Amino acid sequence: MKRYAFVITMLVVLAFTFSPSNLVAKVKVGEEIYEAYETSHPYTGKGLVWQQKFYWPEAGYIAIHFSKFDLGPGDYVMVSSKDGKFSYIYTEKGKEVKGDKKGKNQISSFWATHIPGDTAIVSLYGKSKKKGYGFTIDKWVRGFEPAYIDALVLGVEDENVSGIESICTNDDKEWAKCYDGTTIYTKSKTVARLLIDGSSACTGWLLGSEGHLVTNNHCISTQSSADNTDYEFMAEGATCSTSCASWFACPGTVVASSGTMVKTSSTLDYTLIRLPTNPTSTYGYLQLRNTLPTVGERIYIPQHPGAKGKMIAVNSDVDGGYAKVYSTNATPCAGGPGDIGYYADTEGGSSGSPVIAYTDHLVVALHHCGTCPNVGVPIPSIVTDLGSSIPANAIGGGTPPVEPDFNAALDVSGFTFTTGGSANWAVDTVTYYNGGDSAASGAIGHSQNTYLQTTINYTTAKTVKFYWKVSSESGYDYLKFYIDGVLKDQIAGTVDWVQKSYAVTSGSHTLKWSYEKDASVVSGSDKGWVDKLEIVDGGTTVDPLAEGVDYETLTFATSGNGAWALNTATYYYDYDSDKSPTITHSQSATMQTTISGVTTIKFYWKVSSESSYDYLKFYIDGTLKNQISGTVNWTQKTYTVTTGSHTISWVYSKDGSVSSGSDCGWVDKLELQ
Repeated sequence: MKRYAFVITMLVVLAFTFSPSNLVAKVKVGEEIYEAYETSHPYTGKGLVWQQKFYWPEAGYIAIHFSKFDLGPGDYVMVSSKDGKFSYIYTEKGKEVKGDKKGKNQISSFWATHIPGDTAIVSLYGKSKKKGYGFTIDKWVRGFEPAYIDALVLGVEDENVSGIESICTNDDKEWAKCYDGTTIYTKSKTVARLLIDGSSACTGWLLGSEGHLVTNNHCISTQSSADNTDYEFMAEGATCSTSCASWFACPGTVVASSGTMVKTSSTLDYTLIRLPTNPTSTYGYLQLRNTLPTVGERIYIPQHPGAKGKMIAVNSDVDGGYAKVYSTNATPCAGGPGDIGYYADTEGGSSGSPVIAYTDHLVVALHHCGTCPNVGVPIPSIVTDLGSSIPANAIGGGTPPVEPDFNAALDVSGFTFTTGGSANWAVDTVTYYNGGDSAASGAIGHSQNTYLQTTINYTTAKTVKFYWKVSSESGYDYLKFYIDGVLKDQIAGTVDWVQKSYAVTSGSHTLKWSYEKDASVVSGSDKGWVDKLEIVDGGTTVDPLAEGVDYETLTFATSGNGAWALNTATYYYDYDSDKSPTITHSQSATMQTTISGVTTIKFYWKVSSESSYDYLKFYIDGTLKNQISGTVNWTQKTYTVTTGSHTISWVYSKDGSVSSGSDCGWVDKLELQ
């Protein structure tokens, strides 16, 4: 899985050394020495001693790094945009940070707040008679255009190559402004775009009411990085149709360019920072849910993917329309507990985003990596690790999601149902057989499953009855029913409501309905339903072999070198058949039963064997009536008998050498008339 501390800049190393005076500054560029003479500044009245423009065509931003900084009292450096809309002042020893000290604390090696766009102007003003060292600009960076950044991070030269993303199938993210007027948009105001050390981008968000911000440890892990990060809020477009699709497009407000590290963990991949000023009165704050989310619960993720303007992942074509939690124990990026998994779309730069529950708008995970599914650190683990460092009002009470009432959906009472897999089952009030609702399987992806189960325990034998229905890819995506982990039946394709009935002995039994998908293709509604569950007295044991040939009142015996068995993988009718066992050369296996009072015998059979040597045979009263070998698909056979008692049997037999095909036979849909 990828982590996304997203490098989005080009580094240009220079050596500008400035020694201020009230009259002139010595400017060193490489080995050349220049003299810069004082002029009058029209706005401040102070003299402009020196000025330099840093420009790169179509750059997303320009950031300047000072390696040394020491000005005389009253002198200052201004870093600004060419139109003056963005400007930042640095005095005396350099950049002011809060750090651990009370009062004024400055650092002399620092990144200046970035300037949006392609030009930054560095200007020195001063008339101080007390000289300082001056300052040195040792490097500056510019933000790349999208294709060039993707190619650079991938280590290729083709600027058209793009691959830094965790977009699951279609990109369903939308610009934040598209949700204006909703709670989702209000909560997204707490989310900031972070420019770290002038050269990497992540996402962060306000936690609690005291001005704390959370991001990933792999984004900010040191106090130095915290002090050299621009914390930019409301970097988004004016309308839903405004495109902010380039790096550091749609500039917002840089609330702070430094912060105080409170606590960090590489194992849990989080960092908590306190900003020098508290912006929560302007942007609000988020709260945490100190319990794991529910599988299948809706979520959304406000974020700054690729350092672009703010976007929100609300929808997901993988999750059946909306982004949801698919797992609470997904494989973590590194270390830590099991992660929270989801198919909400993210990209490089989204690291540190809050994963927010749709129901109560509490944060349930801290996004940090993924290659579909994407994953986030579970909040309860972070809460435990923070301990007494947790900010005020950081834990939300919230209203937990309403648990589905499967008793009502299945028209029973007193049962305890559990649901899980890659998604949870839900109550469906649109599709049902009885009572206005049913239980419906959860939305899952390829090679996933979603199940609903309950345990029954009776002192006498019972019969389990229910109705089920499926709409899926025929022959591949199945709604299955298990008793005590043993598959009893499965349906696929388009199957309308049909009742099923199974006898169980006294004691405890686990009933499980599972919708299971193969590795490709979606068809129909891609789900299954169950309704009208009944547990009635007088259960009788049904012979599995009788169930396989769809004649459940018979009792079969099996003999020879192996036992015939119920098979759900290959069938002609009703999703099961009887299959001969695996035998070797010069062996045979028999399945037989006794019938009476009928005159016609019909059944379907199929074989895959060595042609002309290994046979599936049919006998009536010990007399061979027919045999097939080689590759023979489902074929119906019909025989006439007297009304008396008769023994009918099917035998799969092999000769002394060679195996071919599946090396077995099947029987299905027995009819006695």
